[in-house]
Amino acid sequence: MYRVFFATVLISVAAFNIAQSQEIKKVKAWMADYEMAFDMPTKNPEQMTEDEKKMVAMMELGKAMSGTKEGEPILRAYVTKTKMRVEQKGLIASLQVSDLEDSSSYNIYAPTKTAYKVPLATPKVSTEMQGDSMVEISTADAKVRLTDETSEIAGFACKKALLGITVGDVKQDITIWYAENLPKLFWGEYSYLEDVPGMALQISTTTNGMNVGIKAASLKETLVDDTLFTVPADYTIEEGFAYNGADDAVADTAVAADAGAEDYELAEGYRWTDDGELWGVEDTEGNIIVEPRYHDRYGYTAGLAPASRDGKYGVINKVGKEVIPMQYEDAFIASESRIWVKKDGLYGLIDTANKMILQPAYQTGSLFVDGLAFTQKDGKYGFVNESGKVVIPFVYDEVEIFLEGKAWVKKDEQAFYIDKEGKKVN
Repeated sequence: MYRVFFATVLISVAAFNIAQSQEIKKVKAWMADYEMAFDMPTKNPEQMTEDEKKMVAMMELGKAMSGTKEGEPILRAYVTKTKMRVEQKGLIASLQVSDLEDSSSYNIYAPTKTAYKVPLATPKVSTEMQGDSMVEISTADAKVRLTDETSEIAGFACKKALLGITVGDVKQDITIWYAENLPKLFWGEYSYLEDVPGMALQISTTTNGMNVGIKAASLKETLVDDTLFTVPADYTIEEGFAYNGADDAVADTAVAADAGAEDYELAEGYRWTDDGELWGVEDTEGNIIVEPRYHDRYGYTAGLAPASRDGKYGVINKVGKEVIPMQYEDAFIASESRIWVKKDGLYGLIDTANKMILQPAYQTGSLFVDGLAFTQKDGKYGFVNESGKVVIPFVYDEVEIFLEGKAWVKKDEQAFYIDKEGKKVN
């Protein structure tokens, strides 16, 4: 079963309210819309190798899991010489605003009207499984190499830069196309972009001969309210890490070239520790924050991951705190606000406050894509929405998740596609 998890994390040390008024002014800024970029094979599927077919399927799944609608950017950035605003779109949404003049940066979380103080950017350091080993991928010590190669992206002349990383024993380059006459853009775990002499318009890597990453689809200079780059006056500011899963999602696409890659990293300043059997959390100075208590840990997305203790599953945040108690037989997150949990052998659906949306009555469940997830009842598959309403009845023998508004289904030995209303389509 896919374990992809969508939610929010909090660490608060001290909080205070912004009391000053905010006078709105217009400023010039560059607005860049980025889309996921996959260099797909153009050959007939019958001529593809098995590796190429698997990679194409992975890329299509990655597009679907981004949660953005057709024609919608996965990321929008507003940039001036001294200020940056980065909006992550789709299922994993986030917002970071930064001011280079005072080196301040905040992740903005609208549901609680909270801004979390974060670094301008950090190195991308992640881990992934390769065989039976956990391999670290890091940009911390990588050096940007500038080249003379040129190209055009979104109507702007760009130059090529390369960043060498090591994945296990394999050396790999991240390719960065940048417009040197535009202001720099760096955020989240893209600290290496600060070393690029211009705005990065494409970031990609190559896997199985295919380029995978993000690319600017449009770029223009426009007048915007200067409040776009500030924390709203009625928000509370808290020190620490929050809601950085979106950066993980984009970086995993560009760096790991794997739309299903999982993030095992804790919040900045924290790390996993173990006593040989159980996992806990300590800070970077070695102080124990959470005594080793978890038998298993799984990948994070947007700050939450399932964990287990004594055979029961719950959900923890990025400092190891339990946000869903260890009371279920299984747990995995289907969207940023919904989690499938298993009780008495059957799956139900809860929200991130542990409120039951669907009572446990189902054999399985999937990610929510296009607002729908498949689930199985009495041996037949159907689709539900995030409110728990059955949208497409339980009549199918086999199903797959929705991709671009269509889902593959099989009924009475007949396979076909349906739309989100359950109607048969080509």
